[in-house]
Amino acid sequence: MWKKILRKLKYEYIKLIRMKGAPSFVARGFSVGIFIEFITLPTLGLAFLLLFPMTRLFRCSFPASLIGFVFGKIVLPIFMLVNLKVGTTIIGNPLQEHVQHNHESFAGWLQWMKQNGIAYFTGSMVMGVLVAFGSYFLVNATLQWYRKKRARRPVATGRTSS
Repeated sequence: MWKKILRKLKYEYIKLIRMKGAPSFVARGFSVGIFIEFITLPTLGLAFLLLFPMTRLFRCSFPASLIGFVFGKIVLPIFMLVNLKVGTTIIGNPLQEHVQHNHESFAGWLQWMKQNGIAYFTGSMVMGVLVAFGSYFLVNATLQWYRKKRARRPVATGRTSS
């Protein structure tokens, strides 16, 4: 299973770095996809509908934003508690309530989400912006490096001289 996941990630990476367009165009698309994924969980998947309008607004690559959206699904679980902590710091809801009521029914969880949903959404927005900026610069630098490396390669003609 892990080999399959790593193979898929490698394939998405190769698709991203071989994508046509200016590095900033592709990197902007990737970062928009990451940002949209960060705000997806609190909105129960409705943020996916924002993907196309946001790529039009920021004039970026839609395929790169889809790759960023998929990649965000892998990265987001790492940031879930951080998002809630940042949101509670900004909004002011205590994080300890969830720890105390961790083993409640679905109704208890729903009540907790209703109380802390705004804090989580706020934290997701803040961390989404930070991760999107970081991913923009990372993808932009990677694309520039790859294209310089590829430009230095000798071009093979495919013919052999006899």
